[in-house]
Parts: sequence; C-alpha cells; structure tokens
Amino acid sequence: MIAPVFFRAAAVAIAIAAAVDPAVTLTGVTRARIAIVAQPSAPDAAAAAARIARDLGRDFDVVHNLVSDAAAAVVVGDRYPADPLPDSLIVATVTTPAAAGGARIVRAIAPREVPPATAIHIAADVFGGAVGETTQLTARIAEVEVGRTSHSWSAAGERWRAALDVVPVGEPPFVVRLDPTTPERAPAAASTRAAAGKGADLVVHLARSPIRVEFYDPRPSWTSTFVRRALESDARFHVEALTFSARGIAARTSGAVALTDARLDEFDAVVAGGLERLTEADVRALERYMRDREGGVVLLPDQRVDRGPARRLLPDAAERLLERPARLRSVAGSTALQASELLIPRDIAPGTEVIAETGDAAIEPVIASIPHGGGRLIVSGALDAWRFRALDNGAFDRYWQSTIAGLALDTAPNVDLVVTPPVVRPNESAGVIVRVRSRRPATLTGSNQGSDNDAASVEATVDGRPMRLVPGAETGVFHGRMTAAASGRSVVDVRAFGVDGAAQSARRVVQVLADAQAPPADAIAPLSMLASSHRGIDASADRLDEVARFVRRAVAAPRAAVVRRPMRSAWWMLPFAACLSAEWWRRRRLGLR
Repeated sequence: MIAPVFFRAAAVAIAIAAAVDPAVTLTGVTRARIAIVAQPSAPDAAAAAARIARDLGRDFDVVHNLVSDAAAAVVVGDRYPADPLPDSLIVATVTTPAAAGGARIVRAIAPREVPPATAIHIAADVFGGAVGETTQLTARIAEVEVGRTSHSWSAAGERWRAALDVVPVGEPPFVVRLDPTTPERAPAAASTRAAAGKGADLVVHLARSPIRVEFYDPRPSWTSTFVRRALESDARFHVEALTFSARGIAARTSGAVALTDARLDEFDAVVAGGLERLTEADVRALERYMRDREGGVVLLPDQRVDRGPARRLLPDAAERLLERPARLRSVAGSTALQASELLIPRDIAPGTEVIAETGDAAIEPVIASIPHGGGRLIVSGALDAWRFRALDNGAFDRYWQSTIAGLALDTAPNVDLVVTPPVVRPNESAGVIVRVRSRRPATLTGSNQGSDNDAASVEATVDGRPMRLVPGAETGVFHGRMTAAASGRSVVDVRAFGVDGAAQSARRVVQVLADAQAPPADAIAPLSMLASSHRGIDASADRLDEVARFVRRAVAAPRAAVVRRPMRSAWWMLPFAACLSAEWWRRRRLGLR
C-alpha cells in the first residue's frame, strides 16, 4: 500500500518546483515569415498578391508588410519601390502592367559635355510596353527631330535598351527631349507627355575645348608615339609630351610637366608608355591624379611588365603571341583594332569595363577600363597594334581618338558645377552642387558663410545675384538652392579662390522650359532590377507559380530556440490538489491523524 508520506512528498515537490520556476530551452524547426507587398498604384497587383499568399500560406507565415524578421519578400507592382530594402533580404518580384499603359523611360544617360562637331550618344531604358505593340523613341533638339528608333515588345516585363547618336543643332546647352510613343494608339496620347511623365529631358553642354592630354614616356615607346600622333592630328585635342631618351635628357613640348608637378591637374587625361621605367614617385603621382583629381589615365605597355613600381597599376595578365594579327572587337561598337601580341588579364576587378576583346570563339578582354579612386585607368593589352595602324583606313587612329576623348570628357573640371534637375520650369527651384578639387581641399570654404578662414573661398551667383552655399559633409563640396527665371534661361557662376590667390571659375546655363520633364523619381529603374540585386527572380502576372516555387527553394525553415517554463501552467493545480487529497484520504483509512 502507498504510504501517506508519498503523496505529501509529491505535493511538496510540486510546490517547490513552482517556487523555483525552472526554464527549459527547446530547439526545433519553425515556419519562416514571408512578406508580400502589393503596390497600390498597379492594377491587378492586389489579386496577384492574394494568390501568392494563399499558395505560400501552407508552408510559411505570410504578412502583408515588410517586417524586420522576414526571410524573404515578394513585391508585386509596376515600378521600383521608393523605400530601400535590406541588402541581405531575398526579394522576388512580379511585374504587372503599368496603370497608365504604354511605355515609359525609366533611365536615360547622355554625356554632360561634347566637343564641337561631335554627335551625342544617348542610351535609354524603356519599360512597360504591351506585348505585340511597337514603341518609337524620338529625340528632338529645339523642336527638331534629330533621331528615332523603334522596338517591338515580345514579352511582359521586357526592358528595352535603346541607343541613339544625334547631331546637336542650335546653341548650347543642347536640350535633348526623348519621347516614347506608340503609333498603334490614338494620336492624342502623344500630346499628354507632361501629364503622363513618360519622357525625359537631357541637357548636354559644349565641352571645354580643346581636350588637354599629356603624354609621359620615361623611355621612347612606339605605342605611345603613334597614339600621340593620332591625337595630334585631331583638332579636338591639345597634346603635350615629355619623353626621356636617356637619364637626364628629355624632349618636351612647351606646356609639358612632370607627373609630380601640381600643374598636372590642369590636364583632362594622362597617357603613359615605357611603363617598366616608371619610378615610385611617378606611380604615386598617377594614383594621386586618379584618386584626388579624379582624372583618367591610359597605360600603353609595349611589353609584359613583371616587376617595378608600375606593376601595382597593372592587372595580372598572360602574354599571347599570334601568327597572324587578330581583330579586336570594340564592345561599344566603335572602330576595331588589330594586334598579334596580346596581354590577356587573368582576373577582372570589380567595376572593370571591357572596352575591347578578342573576336574569336574564346572571347577574352584585351583593353579594359578599371575604376581607381574617383577616376578611371585604361590598360591596353594590344602591345603591337601600332604596327597595323595603316589597316582598315586608319582604324588605329580613330579608335584611340574616340577612347581617349571619352575618358577625358568623363573627367570633371577642377571646379565642378552640377545643377539638378538640369532643366527646370519657370520659377522652380533646383539644387546646386559645387565641388572643388585641389591638392589642399581642406582649406576651401564657402566665403558667404562667415568663416574665419580667409585663405581660400568659394563664391556663387545666380543671374548676377549672390547664392548662399553650405559646406557639405565631404571636403571641398558645397550645396545651395537656386530659383529659375520666369522664362528663357538662368546662369549660375562659381569662383573658387585658392590659398595662393589664384581663381578658378565654372558656369552652367540652366534651361527654363514650361514643360520640362525628367525621369520620375519613383521610376529610376524597373522592378525587375530589384529582384536581380537581391538574389531573386522576376515573373509576370501569368507566371505566379514560378515565384512560389522559387520562395520554397530559396527559404529554408529556420531553427529556433524556445524557452519554456512548465511550472507556470495552471494545470499543475490538479495533481497538487490530488496529492493532498490522497494523503488526507490514506491517513483517515489508516486511522492516523
């Protein structure tokens, strides 16, 4: 028979455990949380999001807003969301047709400046066309049509990369107006350009002329010599050269300077040959020119460089010797080169742009543009292309003229003035950013800010009226706001005074148009780019099953640790009362008190 003391001990044990309140940690598989967001501006987005939620609800906890603990997200809509998403979040997208219908420009690029008598290359991303329709992209300058191209849409969610080369007409700055239209639709649709927000206005200024380029050769180089002659034959360039034929003996033009000279910053690009003879000071000067001046440097090796200070500027490459010259294909579609001695890079650094590659079955880069600080570094692996310079009607000269011109035009001036947006409506405000590049940028300040530092200053005016500048977080950068004129154009002038009293200036002419338009802020990129940048997929509204399958593959059920306190359950009152009652009952049966 069970003694009464047993029931009493059990009741006491329950009471002690309740007082201690022990914690028990359990680890197990839980349901991942998936966020499904439907953009209200897109028709049918809510229905598509509801269908995905029903499909994924069997395996995941579905929420309809972005939460911090979401394992993945599905965005349904017609445009890139305004709020940024965490880089670590897996995002799948469902692109639905735009509410307004018709194609729109989501990104447009044009050079800030072009030299005189030079065509303007324009690239535009067009998105949102209906399947089966044809969209025409028209470019106009001063109401004159200067270019047109078209595209037929074959799939939902397709993005069209359009390219146009237009000839500038009229007086600079040139306002290039891009309009995507659909001839199959009613003609009235094209007249609602400003309200629809589908086009874009681009402003291209006339480049500072001529383009200043310095050639520096620590020893004579055939490659550098013939590239220099190609530029000297082009009226767009002003070429200076410094070539050492022996130690301490150099041939130089009147304006040439050493790489370590501060006046190097006055050049738009620097070309160097004879790389194995570059000194440590030369390499440091080139690095400073790209980093601080944000300039462009072209390296023209004529042999493989395995040692020396220049080695750290060059990518690791393998040398290839061919029996017959190979035709190098230009990625941008410009004139091709021929060469039989090639340097093929083994590794491509992040951000590198290949500008010429072999055209055979095994496509390999030969000439590449590498980011270096704020500037660019072009390295040519076509070692003996100069030997074939007479072929293809002077393709060698044309290639290097266009390549170095493009590099130099991307180099901002020492005093850089940017107005955003570049085209404004009457009496509309615009942002002004002034950036002063100097060897001692920390000494520069806004003179109209009441600073005590009188060593250097920056002044700005709009249509002759002073404009207030505020120093930015980055050294040498100043911000301001301007109000456009009622019509015509506004002129922004900036002067920067250095510590030596020398002044540099910059001017921007801002066009004032009643129907000025830039790409919408919420349509800078199509929704599909969100998926590609977050390791996801993009699907159309008729392929929702693919999104559900992707989420199931990409998201694993997480394991979570859960802390339990079992003694806090009210059910423990039942065994506690039962033990006390059994103890009382047994004591009475045994005649105990």
